[in-house]
Amino acid sequence: MKRGPYASRWEPVLVEVDSSHLRAATRLAMSGAVRATAWDGAGWRAVVERSGTRRAFDVWLPKLADYAGHARDVARWLALRPDWLAAHYAGEWDESFLEFLSAHQVEVVPTGETAARLRALSTCTCEEMDPLCPHVVAVLLAFIWEADTCPLAAFRLVGIEVDQLLDLVQEETAALAGDAGAPGHTDVPEAGGRDGAWSPEEWCKDAPVRPLGRMRPIVRCEIRP
Repeated sequence: MKRGPYASRWEPVLVEVDSSHLRAATRLAMSGAVRATAWDGAGWRAVVERSGTRRAFDVWLPKLADYAGHARDVARWLALRPDWLAAHYAGEWDESFLEFLSAHQVEVVPTGETAARLRALSTCTCEEMDPLCPHVVAVLLAFIWEADTCPLAAFRLVGIEVDQLLDLVQEETAALAGDAGAPGHTDVPEAGGRDGAWSPEEWCKDAPVRPLGRMRPIVRCEIRP
């Protein structure tokens, strides 16, 4: 299966999965075996049906971080960079957006801690001793593949739903438009990037702490459900 730019960022995590488990997980995910995904506030619950049998397994995949309280911050980035939002609607990743998230260690892009977190906290009702069993990995692949063609879906892994985020983008866009029209208002970042777009690099240059560093949540170890 052809991998897009987002899925490719997961290769360092997936190489740590047992190769036979990864092959089985790929077959399960491609066959549509991952069903009934539901957010429970701490992670994602899903049912994975085993092909050729009547058995099904309950999987729990932990959130990679908790960004629910920072949804408006993310919405503001998108309001400031409509090209990033346009790429989402086109079903593709803007490379500068992906680099922006990666450079500032926003956990929708896997970090060095991602594999360890998934291995420590993921659960499945199958008999496999390895926490990264085919069913857990199949659920992970389903999320990765969805985000490959729907970029904002990547934020589901940190507790932000796409519709919620898009609603906030509309609010932030309207607020920026109002601020730009207000006399004497100077808080709106000036255009300075490619094609006159807001440049995150320029915005960060004089900040005593990186903007994402200020809002990056600290991931606490959690008890498996």
